[in-house]
Amino acid sequence: MKNIPTSFREASASGKVSRGLALAAACVAACTFTGCTSGVKDTSRTFAGVVLDAGHGGHDSGTTSRYAGREKDATLDVVMRLRPKVAGAGFRTVMTRSDDTFIPLSTRAAISNRQSNVIFVSVHFNDTRRSAIRGTEVYYTSQCSAQIARNILNQIAAIPGASSRGIHTANFAVLRRAQYPAVLVECGFFSNPIEGRRCGSGAYRELLAEAIARGILIQRRGAGAMLAAE
Repeated sequence: MKNIPTSFREASASGKVSRGLALAAACVAACTFTGCTSGVKDTSRTFAGVVLDAGHGGHDSGTTSRYAGREKDATLDVVMRLRPKVAGAGFRTVMTRSDDTFIPLSTRAAISNRQSNVIFVSVHFNDTRRSAIRGTEVYYTSQCSAQIARNILNQIAAIPGASSRGIHTANFAVLRRAQYPAVLVECGFFSNPIEGRRCGSGAYRELLAEAIARGILIQRRGAGAMLAAE
């Protein structure tokens, strides 16, 4: 997925937003952060299942890179590695796709919305024209998803050599249409020579899957559950 700046704070700091627009945007941000997002059931502390979404698929390859290949293949590989880890921790799992099939964004959200007591985790990789940019980003829309995003990002950033670009709000369709807490994980930049090669490695994608699974487990059961498992 292309790296699209979504943070009002970044835009304001650059001086590109007028004071009037700044006030309007601040009101929108306040609405989001105080739980104005309608139709979202807060299962962030009670979820028994996880919907796993491998980004892109079929005719939609996502971003491509000479370092890491096609995004659709890398996302599916991460999710296929992630599923048994999440299931092994005792959670019910549902996948929006398990092969190279194109699934519309509305269908991905609908698959999640048909479940009961779940969270939604979408896996992607990033791309930008500035090849020096690297790091993991995690996006969310509803405020009840913020801590899930933070826990997953913290675990990925703890991988040796990985780095964090923070958690951000975004209006991505799969997040906007979700009726349960939902996050979208941009695991790294295909466009960065070093990170791209790492993302193209099966060994690194295994580390990503382990990290995402740890973040999910910590969200549901607390850090003590990880210590007990270790």
